[in-house]
Amino acid sequence: MPKKYEVQKFILQALERKDLSKMDLLHNTRKESGFSISDKTLNESLIHLLRQNKVGVVGYDLGIYDGIKRVQSMKADGIIFSRFKNDPFEVGILIGKLESEDIEDARKAIHRLKMIFKNKISTLPDIKTDTDTDEIFNKIMHYINIQNENQKRIMTQKFALALSDEKESTETLRQLIAVLRL
Repeated sequence: MPKKYEVQKFILQALERKDLSKMDLLHNTRKESGFSISDKTLNESLIHLLRQNKVGVVGYDLGIYDGIKRVQSMKADGIIFSRFKNDPFEVGILIGKLESEDIEDARKAIHRLKMIFKNKISTLPDIKTDTDTDEIFNKIMHYINIQNENQKRIMTQKFALALSDEKESTETLRQLIAVLRL
C-alpha cells in the first residue's frame, strides 16, 4: 500500500498533463504507480490536495452515464479535477484568455480565475467585505478593462501577482482591494 504523499505525487503528475475525471485519475494513478490504490486512498489524497489548493474541481464528465437516460444520483467518478498553477505567469495567461475568440476557452478561464480568487480571498480573514467574492472579482476585472492599454497591462500584472502563490501576493491583493475600496 503506497503512502498518501506518494499517491498525491502521482495525482499531481497525472494532472500536470491534462484535466482528468476521478475515474480516469484512479486508472492513471494505478497504472503510473504500479500500486493497487484503493478508492478510499485516492479520495483522501484528493481531499488533501483540494484543501491545499493544489488541485480544483473544474467540471463534470457526463460520459459516465452513457446509455442511462434517467439519472437519480450523482456519481463522484465524473468529477473532473485540474492542477492549479498559481504563479503570476499562469494567472496572467488565464486573464489573457478572457479576451479569447473561443467562448469555451474564455468560459473555462473565468471559471478557473474565480476559483483561484475565492480561494485566495478566503485566506484573508481580516478583509471584511459587504459583497460576495464574485462581485468583488467582477469589479476588479471591470476596473482593469476600463484602463488605457499601458495601465491595463500594469493592472493585469498586479492582479496576476495578487492571485499567485508568491510571497508578496497577499499584500498585493489587500492593496488592490483597498485602492478599489471594495
